[in-house]
Amino acid sequence: MNQPPKYSKHIRLDNLRAIALVIISLILIAGCTAKYGSLKQDAEVQQAFESNRLPMDYKYFYYGDSEPYVLFGIEPRYEMDSKMWRDIAPDTAEFEDMTRWIWEDYGYYKFGADILDPNGIKVGIMYTAIRETSVKFVGDNQIVVIPNTPFLWGPESGGGGGIRVP
Repeated sequence: MNQPPKYSKHIRLDNLRAIALVIISLILIAGCTAKYGSLKQDAEVQQAFESNRLPMDYKYFYYGDSEPYVLFGIEPRYEMDSKMWRDIAPDTAEFEDMTRWIWEDYGYYKFGADILDPNGIKVGIMYTAIRETSVKFVGDNQIVVIPNTPFLWGPESGGGGGIRVP
């Protein structure tokens, strides 16, 4: 008689562990392959913001209020789809004031940076004091800029800060 082989619980657990490991590995690999850009600090970019001599063909955005946390400009081919960011024209008195009053605090000092795409190609510029900023590229022409600002969320956030709440 042909009887199917008996499987022990031990062999089934090993198979489940192997499958779980493969699934977890695939999830981690998928997360690591996201299209993230980077920032490259550049003193010339800082000087361009501070002297208001910026590329006029870029689209400019800010995060915050009249004393923003971040100002940046991106090439016209990119789109921003966020309620967090507000657009602003660089050739206005309001923009010039924002540049002068960009947020900084002890340990956080203003700097300029090039925004680089995942291939290292410059696609914009940024002026901020927040070094922990992620730049993610979504789709063909969508860019997402995410400054890490837990110190601004207030003491209830558990971020340990509370300097000011936007």
